[in-house]
Amino acid sequence: MEFHDVVRSRRTVREFADRAVPEEAVRRALAAGLAAPSNAHLKSWQFVLLRDRERRTHAVVHALKARDMRDPVEIERFLASFDSEELKEVYRRSLPRQQAMMLEAPELLVVCYRMKPLAECRTLFELNPLASAWVCIENILLAMAAEGLHGRTYTPYDGAGLKAALRVPPG
Repeated sequence: MEFHDVVRSRRTVREFADRAVPEEAVRRALAAGLAAPSNAHLKSWQFVLLRDRERRTHAVVHALKARDMRDPVEIERFLASFDSEELKEVYRRSLPRQQAMMLEAPELLVVCYRMKPLAECRTLFELNPLASAWVCIENILLAMAAEGLHGRTYTPYDGAGLKAALRVPPG
């Protein structure tokens, strides 16, 4: 597939087919992530691939406490602080699926990266590890698109429980 075709074909999906992702496709996607440019060439990220359903359920439901928000009143209460109507529309569609999409996806990849806590970052330069992680993730998503696969990203509001459950070291 030509590069621009890959970029045009990349999609964000929230519902997944009930079939395994070929092992070689997973390996190629991870290799594409590892090929991404990174801050000071440190490649300060690591991956946790959650395939085991029991471990995934523990990580997503109990540790991450991913939202399973289906009540329209609860959703509107959550969205009350948002200014953008466009963003509110996105969340109205995605909030009822946030937990289910992570539990139902054939693969769940957790990307961990090392950086200072955001509250301690004083310059834009200190955000480079975060930017590097997102470049890595985009490479993974593009590699998936080249394979005819699609996924999505999810950034937790609070990842402390997930880090503990996956034994991610501090930082």
